[in-house]
Amino acid sequence: MKISDILKSASSNLMRNKGRTILTIVAIFIGAFTISLTTGVNIGVNDYIDKQVGSVGGENQIMIQPKVSNGTGEDGAPQKYDENQKTSTMQQYEMLDTKDLDKIKKIKGLKNAEPMKSTAVNYIVGANNEKYVFSASSMFDNVNIDLEAGNQLDQKTSEYQINLAPEYVKALGYKSAKAALGQTVKISASSSATKEEKIVEAKIVGIRNTSLIQGGMSLMNPALVDEIVKINEAGLPDSMKDQYGVIIGEMAKDVTTKEINEIKERLDKAGYAGQTIEDQIGMIRNVIDAITGVLTMFGAIALLAASFGIINTLYMSVQERTREIGLMKAMGLGSGKVFIIFSVEAALIGFFGSALGILGAMGAGSLINQVAADSFLKSLSGFTLVQFSLPSSVIIILVIMAIAFLAGTLPARRAAKLDPIESLRYE
Repeated sequence: MKISDILKSASSNLMRNKGRTILTIVAIFIGAFTISLTTGVNIGVNDYIDKQVGSVGGENQIMIQPKVSNGTGEDGAPQKYDENQKTSTMQQYEMLDTKDLDKIKKIKGLKNAEPMKSTAVNYIVGANNEKYVFSASSMFDNVNIDLEAGNQLDQKTSEYQINLAPEYVKALGYKSAKAALGQTVKISASSSATKEEKIVEAKIVGIRNTSLIQGGMSLMNPALVDEIVKINEAGLPDSMKDQYGVIIGEMAKDVTTKEINEIKERLDKAGYAGQTIEDQIGMIRNVIDAITGVLTMFGAIALLAASFGIINTLYMSVQERTREIGLMKAMGLGSGKVFIIFSVEAALIGFFGSALGILGAMGAGSLINQVAADSFLKSLSGFTLVQFSLPSSVIIILVIMAIAFLAGTLPARRAAKLDPIESLRYE
């Protein structure tokens, strides 16, 4: 008996009692729908987090700052001050310099290290000549900025470029993000020593999507950052120049968690504190995974109930087809083939239920995304709440088919064990 014959026989047998089969498929549909929808939410939220994280730093980057102490040691006693280590209870008063940069570059596990230069900007002026308080930071290589329109910053050009935060588009007099592209803005910066103000013109090359982590923060390319730092430091003594709040260390692209922890330990011994982007948002991921995990459990409960429905459906089918099974076995069909026929029927029920559940979840997800984009997610551009991926959908279908197959083994085994003589006498 060929596989095609088994599938054809199983499909036709399921349609003998359409009502019972449909009710069983509906039960599986509910479980598959719930699991698919919660998985879609998990994918959508984590995708948005990845975009946010990508705008802050790469996965192989570590932010290095002076080590912060609460003033007590491991035993709770006051900690002695170590002049050789930059340990402070007030991190904002402690800065890093070129000596720290050279020291950090030598730490094993770091391929390179670059300072995050601090800039002080007075205001920004756009098309409407209105002055607005402005905040911007530098951007490093291997960082993928989530943009609503335009292009990433060119790290090598001498042209002054900026990726503008979306909050500034209309405020500066531009009708839309696309209308702002290519426009020139004026940025005011002053010397912290002489208070002399200078105006720098920069080109808008991209508009950022709304960022939860860096809300209202624009990004400047290295050429623009260096120019503003030059203005800020004009007139300062050399000892007050080249001061950094954070140094970004670059690790290997395939760095492991164990290797990251070892680098953190080396930084700690050297008097620094290292933190990856994943450290900052790891707790958020855990909360989201926990919530979607609980919702997925409800889908699993529905699948468990559906499994009993499959068992009941096939047990009834075995009872109704007892004489037919006896006839097939009397004609030479082995017990193994009978077992396979009923098991395939169970798997088909799982397939139809899971496939319809995923399609239903996709339809509901599309509606939810539309409603969310027009209401509670309106301010979060680039956030698609429910997303589906082919691998996760295939996994859901295969898992549910496996559960259905296992549920069908009991009635299938019973059918395989039927005695052909007794089955032919069954009334």
